[in-house]
Amino acid sequence: MKHLKAPQGGMALLAVLWVVAAMALAVTGIVQMVRNEIRTAGLQRQILIAGARADAFVLLALQNMQASAKPPGSNPQKLIVTFEGEDSMVSVMPLNGLIDINAAPVKLLAETYRYAGGLSQQDAQILAQATHETRQVKNSKGARQNFDAPEDLLQVPGMTYNVYANLADIVTADLRNGTGRVNPLAAPQGVLQILTGGNIARAAALAAQRNADVKAMDTSFLTPELVDMAPSSNLRLQTQVALPIDGFLQKTWVINWGIDPRSGLPWRVLGKQQTVSRTALSGY
Repeated sequence: MKHLKAPQGGMALLAVLWVVAAMALAVTGIVQMVRNEIRTAGLQRQILIAGARADAFVLLALQNMQASAKPPGSNPQKLIVTFEGEDSMVSVMPLNGLIDINAAPVKLLAETYRYAGGLSQQDAQILAQATHETRQVKNSKGARQNFDAPEDLLQVPGMTYNVYANLADIVTADLRNGTGRVNPLAAPQGVLQILTGGNIARAAALAAQRNADVKAMDTSFLTPELVDMAPSSNLRLQTQVALPIDGFLQKTWVINWGIDPRSGLPWRVLGKQQTVSRTALSGY
């Protein structure tokens, strides 16, 4: 019996079809890659523009504070500023309303890890002592090494990322030469909850009293060695700018309210940070 052979033309056509299909797949992949790159470049451009607008809002708030001839007080402020026809709220908070990880006493650190970090009383005490020992380490010049940023807490033996993430927004390493105590007049509700021994309702009531009339805030029941009502010259300014693609950019400036010898400005910038979120960020 003779074997039937496929026509040569049919095999050639089949090969051509395979080549065309492969090329189509390759072109589709390239097109998708180019689209992704264009989309990424567009997003980066939007973030860049939003960051610049946020910086403008913060600078306008600083200028307004300077023009008012009133030094920053001990309580938070919310300033409305306008840039190119757009209004934005800038929150101003003295940094001694946060937990100073370089100077806070071990008792305050333990309360922070317990009520904000979610640890047991025993584990919180152990981690607080480890934090104190870590910041006491001497550098090459014989001075305390201290923490340069909240993220440095991750270097503390026993610290986990979950604990750090729970308290990252209520701690600071930027006070420098602070007393280590907290100013309840400037403290966000999360810090007030720590000062009230984890009492959420009492912390909310304190925040409401302060927001209604700072003079009406009753702090007499707070532990005296953890509280300092003095104003701070180190401030945190935050603002948010909406992104075109369903999200928000939050810009944070940390400044010292005092003449900068280099620029001559009435404030000195200690640091800047920005984050992007799909939804408006809390605590702002």
